[in-house]
Amino acid sequence: MVKQNLEYISQLIYDTYNIPIFIFKNKSHRITRSGKQLRHPLFDSIETFINRLIQPGDQQNVPLIRITNYLETLIVFHSSSTETIIIGPFTSFEVTENTVNGIMHDHQISSSYQQELCHYYSQLELLNQKQIVSLCSLTYFLIYQEPMDEEIVRSQLMNFDEIEPTHIEQAIRHLRLETSFHLDHKTEQKIWQYVKEGKKEKLLQHLESIEMEGLSQLSKKSHLRNIKNQIIIYIALATRAAIEGGLYPEIAYTMSDISIQKVEETFDLQKVLLIGDNLLFSLVDRMNENRESAHSKAVNTCKNYIFNHIFEQISIKDLADLVHLNPVYLSQLFKKETNKPIGKYIQGEKIKEAQKLLIQTDYSVADICMLLHFNNQSHFSSLFKKFTGVTPNQYRKNTLNH
Repeated sequence: MVKQNLEYISQLIYDTYNIPIFIFKNKSHRITRSGKQLRHPLFDSIETFINRLIQPGDQQNVPLIRITNYLETLIVFHSSSTETIIIGPFTSFEVTENTVNGIMHDHQISSSYQQELCHYYSQLELLNQKQIVSLCSLTYFLIYQEPMDEEIVRSQLMNFDEIEPTHIEQAIRHLRLETSFHLDHKTEQKIWQYVKEGKKEKLLQHLESIEMEGLSQLSKKSHLRNIKNQIIIYIALATRAAIEGGLYPEIAYTMSDISIQKVEETFDLQKVLLIGDNLLFSLVDRMNENRESAHSKAVNTCKNYIFNHIFEQISIKDLADLVHLNPVYLSQLFKKETNKPIGKYIQGEKIKEAQKLLIQTDYSVADICMLLHFNNQSHFSSLFKKFTGVTPNQYRKNTLNH
């Protein structure tokens, strides 16, 4: 890659986006500026501000997104070990006087700064996520004269603090053992439509085009509390859209609970904002794995009951009573739609759960056999090998050793 003149590139970016640019010499600490100079009321110098953005272990030659707790977004680009380009600050939010008051409350800032802060935010350019990705791509191309993989940037914007699958499984297992944003209405409905239909790429494109403006004020005192409340609503609506799209309710609700707990436990604004978007994509992935839309309501109801009651004995009569159908007719319908007899389907689901228990817990094979209500350990091991090709102990050993 051939690195181009950074000062010339900085001026081009400023002329295009009207966003300040800084070139920071890491050794000499010399700063070259392009564009308008915005004085942050809370920092004595630009050097202090920049030093807060550059972190030990930062990756080189990749645009890094930094979102401050003061609603500023900046792009940090270490073009070499000695030179860093910083694009910003700009924002992805419409900052109102109420927003400023909330920020001041969160960070215990004196009210004497209010006028200066309002003036500062009024000067920041407003960019949505799609524009941020484009800005990163343009900068990379101008410096290296080759295209950048946009997923590098999108992953920073959309996939922060992922929910661990094992964490979800453990939380779901516990439950089963124990037996708006004021966006434009059409804009908001499209989000839930894409979640419901499992259209991940369209969802990503739509989210990138939305500017975070017009939000309701759910906390007058704290901006952080306001954003948390908004994200919790966002999570609740996404959860219901996923259930309508065919995701098992207990999976959706458990993922929702975990995400809300994460929102409540963090005081980092960037993390709070990204938890909601990450849940959307996690829900879509899970929903596409468990797609049920081709099945009748009776079969879907049976499958959901089997999932929720996997740690209990389940009979065809229980399922037939649940959906008010004759057991023989239900068996025929279930096999027609799933290509499996009900009994074999239940066995398969129990074996799948046994596989998770063998990997995610320290339960003995005997304990797992008892939890899943198999007649005896010998029958369980035989059935397990029939489904997986190996015994339970071999499965645990082989999987944990990989």
